[in-house]
Amino acid sequence: MRYVKAVVVGAFVLLAATPVPAQEDGDGDGPLTASWAATELNGKPVEGLTLDYTTDRVSGTGGCNRFNGPISIEDDAVQIGPLAATKMMCEGKSEIEAQYFGALEAARSFVVEGDVLTLKAEDGHDLVKFKK
Repeated sequence: MRYVKAVVVGAFVLLAATPVPAQEDGDGDGPLTASWAATELNGKPVEGLTLDYTTDRVSGTGGCNRFNGPISIEDDAVQIGPLAATKMMCEGKSEIEAQYFGALEAARSFVVEGDVLTLKAEDGHDLVKFKK
């Protein structure tokens, strides 16, 4: 019996640790729902910034602090925020993090090309690029 219990618990742990593949929202025309890692912020390479999308919420990390907030998507238009974030101090990361959170809230449209997601500003310039 212990063996069966250990196998079941192990299966749940494995399922919880397995990344969820990208999928479309329920109506088939919705945005991709996935986890993304930022590769570029305001035209400069970055690491450690993430974005997770699930239905009407976003969450992730700014390299130090975790954040979350609402997201609204219609066709290729997007509105993110206001964002709430933890307030830990991480030396050398606060400026990039502030830029990242500001870029997320400034995003007004998005483009998905293959495994690259680009958030764009009102004027159409690239704010943040992500990869799956």
